Amino acid sequence: MNYFHLIQTTPDVLEKIEESERKGMFSEHLDPIDYSNALPVDENYKYILKGCLRRKYTREDWLIVKPFSYIVNRHFLKTRVTGQKNMHRIKSAIVTCNHVNKLDALACMYALKGHKFKVTVADFNNQKGRLGEFMRAAGIMPFSASLSAMRNFNRSISYYLKKGTYILFFPERAEWWCYEKPRPYMDGAYHYAIANHVPVLPVFITFNKTGRYYDNGIEKRQFIVNILEPIYPDYTLSKKDNIEYMKKKNYELCKKKYEEFYKKKLEYSCGKINPIK
Repeated sequence: MNYFHLIQTTPDVLEKIEESERKGMFSEHLDPIDYSNALPVDENYKYILKGCLRRKYTREDWLIVKPFSYIVNRHFLKTRVTGQKNMHRIKSAIVTCNHVNKLDALACMYALKGHKFKVTVADFNNQKGRLGEFMRAAGIMPFSASLSAMRNFNRSISYYLKKGTYILFFPERAEWWCYEKPRPYMDGAYHYAIANHVPVLPVFITFNKTGRYYDNGIEKRQFIVNILEPIYPDYTLSKKDNIEYMKKKNYELCKKKYEEFYKKKLEYSCGKINPIK
């Protein structure tokens, strides 16, 4: 099956992005969501892999996921990476990234190579079939509406951070195709960084236009994965204030990179926004 179509979007989705920005609704899922193709994420979900399942997924990761990621980044997204020095001596981290493509986790994986890597995803991404199998092999950690499953999720986050892993969160929540601006952040990523005494490593993806087009007339983009300076929790603050401090710092770093890269002031069609609400 050809999965490269996941890189693309459609004109109606771009129109929805513009409309949502005008309304100041930045965390809306604008692509169709199909729960009928999703496996349940319950207390039995295997966040921590052991035995035969671990060997199976490790094999699929090396034989399928990593070669696919290489092809996507080198030949389709034309991914470039900046700021690798900001990973220096950071063994474990919560990584945050703007959510701008269905395969942007592969761009982050490519940029952060050399580190163990997991990615948190919405429950509907725990799909049936080969795509879901390959996503699990790549290390997805789906959220769940089940309290018992989330207790397992929380323990697994701590387990992997202690094992020297980078865990990717998309704190903007919803994927907006090649949306250039930073959006308001949810609390989760920062909560886990504080609880596990690790830094947040912000990543902000920017885009070059290529002059090449998909069949539907939408211009292709080149991805630049910018690794920004790490943000450390401030334990002199209350938990609530610490989360707000880290969210605000994350947004400020992305805003600075946006204005530096695109050479224009960050503005929204809805007016001013609160990035830490």
